[in-house]
Amino acid sequence: MVSEPSDSGPSVVFRAAVPSDAAAVAAYHQRCVAETFASLIASGDLVPPNLDSTHAQLESWFEPTSSLSTTVAIDPVEGEEPVAHVTIEGHQVVHLFVDPAHQRTGLGRSLLAMAESSIVAAGPAPGDAFELHVRVENHRAIAFYERAGWTMTDERIRTTEHGITYDEHVMVKPFPRDPLG
Repeated sequence: MVSEPSDSGPSVVFRAAVPSDAAAVAAYHQRCVAETFASLIASGDLVPPNLDSTHAQLESWFEPTSSLSTTVAIDPVEGEEPVAHVTIEGHQVVHLFVDPAHQRTGLGRSLLAMAESSIVAAGPAPGDAFELHVRVENHRAIAFYERAGWTMTDERIRTTEHGITYDEHVMVKPFPRDPLG
């Protein structure tokens, strides 16, 4: 476990996710979607993901045998349940969500930096880039990643999960240059 101060308050503890974290993560994932896409959900233009499906997916991601690596953030003042997480696989940031009550505290930036550092530490080949996918309607997330040095490519992908299909932008960020190389 690693403990770091956030921009607005007590230390946050980071640790590897375990399957029993899936319910809490699925719950704040659902809150994030509901808040971010409230107007699209209200108009019927967007269907929120199925909570049970999200829970099952996350539980499998958090298994020790999974090819994905997930770090969760715990706010000890609130208890032992995660309030944010980041998931990586290979050179890709697969998932990054922060409970709405903990957004705008620096927690997302901390998790993104941890993810980038973990990917680099795994030994990426020179010239490679980080990659992530973000829903085309998620303008706040796109702006967040752009502020962190990510660039939107011309590529879009269509994703189907949790009983819904949606389009995502592909964003990239070059790996840091090796100062000795």
